[in-house]
Amino acid sequence: RFQRCVRAKRECRAVLQLPRPRQAKMQPLAYLAVRALLGWIQFVERSERAFLNSPLALVAAGAVHSWAVVYSLFVAVHTRAMRFDGYHEGYVEHLPGTVAWTETIAVASLWIWVLAGFTTAAVRILDEDADGLPVGLDDLKGNPITKLVRSPVFHTALGHAHSISCAGLFLSILLLCVTMAVMKGGITVCEISLALVSIGFALPHALMAVRRLSDDLDQVFSAVLPQQAAEAAAAEAAAMGPQLCIILALADAPGHAYMWQNVIYFICSVAFLAAVVACWGSPPKGANTALPPEVVETVVCLSLDMIAAVAIVLSYPHLNTWFFWMSCLILVGVAAAAQTREVREFYIDWLEPLLVVRSDTHKRFPSQQRMTMRRNSWVVALMCASTALWDIVLHPAPEVLNSAALARATAPLPNIFMLRWLPTSDTKEAKEMLPVISEALQLDATNLEVEETFPEHRLMLFKYKGTERNETQSPVYLDWQAAMWAPTGKLAEVADKKFPAALNLTACSEVQNVQEQSDAAEKQLSEVGLSTKDESRAAYVAACEWFKHRIVYGEGEEKKPSPKF
Repeated sequence: RFQRCVRAKRECRAVLQLPRPRQAKMQPLAYLAVRALLGWIQFVERSERAFLNSPLALVAAGAVHSWAVVYSLFVAVHTRAMRFDGYHEGYVEHLPGTVAWTETIAVASLWIWVLAGFTTAAVRILDEDADGLPVGLDDLKGNPITKLVRSPVFHTALGHAHSISCAGLFLSILLLCVTMAVMKGGITVCEISLALVSIGFALPHALMAVRRLSDDLDQVFSAVLPQQAAEAAAAEAAAMGPQLCIILALADAPGHAYMWQNVIYFICSVAFLAAVVACWGSPPKGANTALPPEVVETVVCLSLDMIAAVAIVLSYPHLNTWFFWMSCLILVGVAAAAQTREVREFYIDWLEPLLVVRSDTHKRFPSQQRMTMRRNSWVVALMCASTALWDIVLHPAPEVLNSAALARATAPLPNIFMLRWLPTSDTKEAKEMLPVISEALQLDATNLEVEETFPEHRLMLFKYKGTERNETQSPVYLDWQAAMWAPTGKLAEVADKKFPAALNLTACSEVQNVQEQSDAAEKQLSEVGLSTKDESRAAYVAACEWFKHRIVYGEGEEKKPSPKF
């Protein structure tokens, strides 16, 4: 459609539509809840038990961590597309092809991880006595199912499935980082910081996944790399990397950041990478050990989990429901119950293959330089998360990016077109305007309907109510924009061609008083055809207020005040 319009040398600004954002389907709130619960159980049991630091456990857990990172990068890519191209119908079509490929790879990898994880849990339930001593001849023989689940080949296949899912998700992370770098529009400091944290998280996990797929590769890497370097770097990256990615992706949604915010975001990403590199060069503990994290690290990670969850709910208000708050209460109750020994024993029974008796303290390797790097990363991470949360609370993203009501707006409110007539025009009534518009569009006037008129602004809003056009016909909104770009006939005598032909809700969110208008907002307004003249701006504001009112409250509620964008 845009190519046809360009060939006709016509202006092709798409009318703002409101598709459902795909990233909203990938909210990692459940991931953050489970992560926080496991961290709390580890904190309560830190004197007796700890999670095992094994390569298989790191790879298996790394896949679900990667899912949260992939989610963050999808949010960043879609936010860039909406910020640059405008949140209009078909904006997804302007995304690079790698986005669709990456989405396919990520979904397939996640399903492989889910199937492998459920299979592992089922094996443990069916073969819960596999580690016990045989008490009879039947235990030595076993049935076919027992033989299958106890076979080394089967366990090797499950391990490879986890590695494949991990490798696929890590590949998705790298592809999305490259996509974000080559997309149209200027890259922000927040996006650069997100890419650095994502790559710092992905590389050690990808290395571990590849090593587990082939014994020969494992031997080659073992001979070249420091012992336990990849495992230590992966564990450090998984401690805060996913939460930071979520926070940084959502921090960029308001579309602006002060210089001091950008400095904090960038320093946070550098401090995170420095901590990962420090653990790579000097692993904090040996292989297959079970030592709990420091208390300060646990507090920082739990705080980041909470801040990331709050940022998601603030960025997507439609998630702020009774179900969400009920789930929060249940989570708090489950965590509080972990204080009692009986409940903890129930949790431990399910987590026992991973949550084992803790190792001796002497297996923790001291390093003052590594601890300094890690402590710096903890402090800066909290500063980064607090800054992002402050920005999201005080400078919320435009409602067009996150409201469920607006996401459903395309059904009750089709394309809204605008016509602002000249002060010298003799035609000033809506019923007289429709024949002029229908002539310009070469349509029957009965296919057009007046939505609202603003005589004080010389403005009329109307819509097309005829039959839906097929693929061989250009959309009505493009025909109207082309007609307004170079009006002819009676339309040239009536229409103010400098005024936008259709509403753009991204521009609506940026419309402010001239004295308060930022340079970025002025650029956004100039792209949709608005100048800084008070008359033009006032007319556009009136249309925006009417449209917002209709979207949120529907028809028949004219007395309610319009919400702020």
